[in-house]
Amino acid sequence: MANLKYRPDIDGLRAVAVLGVIIYHAFPGFLPGGFVGVDIFFVISGYLISGILYKGHLQGNFSFRKFYARRIRRLFPALITVLIICLAYGRLILLPDEYQLLSKHVAAGTLFIQNIIFWQESGYFDTAANLKPLLHLWSLAVEEQFYIFFPPILLLIWKRKWPLAAIMGVLLTASLAGNLVMSYQNGVTDFFLTPYRAWEFLGGSLLAWRHFGNGQTFGHEDDIPFHCNTLSIVGTFLLGVAMCLIHKCDLYPGWRALLPVSGALLLIEAGGGAVVNKKLLSNSLVIWIGLISYPLYLFHWLALSFIHIVKGDSLSSATIWGALVVVFLLTVTTYYFIERPIRFAKSNATVPILSSIFLALGIYSLFVCTGFIPSKKLSDQEKKIDKARNEKYGVAGLVAIDHFKDITVSKIGEGGPVTVFVGDSNAQMYEARISTLIGNGFGAPREAIFIVNSGTPPLPDVQGNHHKPYNLIGALQRVIDNNPRVDRVVFAARWVLYFDKSKDYFLDAKKISEPEVMNLALSKFGAMIRKLVDSGKRVTVVLSIPSSRLLSPQNLYERDFFGEISTQSTVFTKAQFLDQHGAVRDKISYEAKSNGAEIIDPLDFLCVNGICQGENEDGPIYQDEGHLRRSFISKHAIYLDATIAP
Repeated sequence: MANLKYRPDIDGLRAVAVLGVIIYHAFPGFLPGGFVGVDIFFVISGYLISGILYKGHLQGNFSFRKFYARRIRRLFPALITVLIICLAYGRLILLPDEYQLLSKHVAAGTLFIQNIIFWQESGYFDTAANLKPLLHLWSLAVEEQFYIFFPPILLLIWKRKWPLAAIMGVLLTASLAGNLVMSYQNGVTDFFLTPYRAWEFLGGSLLAWRHFGNGQTFGHEDDIPFHCNTLSIVGTFLLGVAMCLIHKCDLYPGWRALLPVSGALLLIEAGGGAVVNKKLLSNSLVIWIGLISYPLYLFHWLALSFIHIVKGDSLSSATIWGALVVVFLLTVTTYYFIERPIRFAKSNATVPILSSIFLALGIYSLFVCTGFIPSKKLSDQEKKIDKARNEKYGVAGLVAIDHFKDITVSKIGEGGPVTVFVGDSNAQMYEARISTLIGNGFGAPREAIFIVNSGTPPLPDVQGNHHKPYNLIGALQRVIDNNPRVDRVVFAARWVLYFDKSKDYFLDAKKISEPEVMNLALSKFGAMIRKLVDSGKRVTVVLSIPSSRLLSPQNLYERDFFGEISTQSTVFTKAQFLDQHGAVRDKISYEAKSNGAEIIDPLDFLCVNGICQGENEDGPIYQDEGHLRRSFISKHAIYLDATIAP
């Protein structure tokens, strides 16, 4: 077996990976595919860790205890430092619900299940990615989950003397195939979950077996075969293509991940003496960046996320560079004064102490996220914001409809004609106003039935990223068929969300954000409206409310980096909203009107003198950037009154 000789060029490759990720997060327009650095990390990890495992098995001294103790020494010092800083600073500047969410993520981090938590959270109500300071730890969770399962599998293969390369090749092929299929069926699942990422580690593992298991060695660095230089150049080209041409809106990982994975494998295969490896990756500065890449990766997103929380989306270059300077200082301090001394300490107590601190962080975070540990004392403005963000929507009397278990159907009132409201959570939030009106005896007796499902557009045949049709329209038809008193149908939704290019909503396996598909989807919507109108129903379409991060309660006021909340933040104008979404709204309005529907435009009520209102005398009027507060709707959403008026 070849020795596990240190390869400085692999540390250089680490530097390329971490710099790609940092540049993408700090200046995404400059390097749109820099996030593929994570895939490079996965390949490097598979190569190096598998080499250690092979060496242990070949020499007959492999030990699970020593393997995982080594992982703890490697990972925990910097990770514990980051989590402590995150919790301490978060308590200073975050609102209670924000801090509870952060604590939930820290608790998940101590179990290495962040990828599963973020996968579960990536839905309609998901907090924006740049507002999650620990989002980047999903990759660490994937890595550790792989190393929970891979060493026992390898041990079984070794003891049974099965053909290692063949079995790993089968596992790699299965994982890659799953990745390719899932990239079209559910991009979020494909991105976050380990089974669809395992092939990247296994690629590095197979290469490690080729090098270390078969005893392959490289010649003297001055006598490198020509094909190694070719591999080095081609690998560099593939990484460059991946980082420059892959975009966050592309289906990823999918087949595109083959570019960075193949590029990394080719560079490792080329050997330390190949032209790019020797001239670029083995440069002393590049190697140093590779050596500090782990704490650098941990700190960079933490800092960028916190400045987004405090300053919002529009960050100046000076602010970003200032954050990166802080990241660099924290990284160097952690690497030289915490990570290295602890990692190479001779004491047998190191691993138990690290494990105990890690466990204590998890327990503390669990207590915070469950409310067992109270939040900090809030200022008057913070109390208003906290109250608005935690004002929950109620659900009226539930009604069961056979075969539509995923749809929430509820009824308000008793007797008289029926208005049916259909849509997503924007439709559901209107229950507050309708309940108030019917409860106060508004006009003649009337019932209201709400058919809603969060994140679901009330558009015929439109599917989510699981490629299964939504059931809203089917449930509507069932209610109409079973209730002859239905005389009005109201469609309400956050329409503009579903035609956003970054969202996964499909018609005939094509995104409805594509112009031709959008026209087809709205044409089907219009045909459905025409059918309802022809059957004697009065149809109303409620357009989207103004939505923006600037309107969410926590962004109504300026926050500083010391947790103080002061003057009102930048306003959001009607013109800004229409610049972003006016074209989609116009198409929806045209299709609805031309087929006999009435239009209600909340902008006419929620925007005064061109300014979209974010608060009134009671405080913020929004619960989050896309939903109004229940109390505000109940009192002030008079634009809905016509839907149940006599």
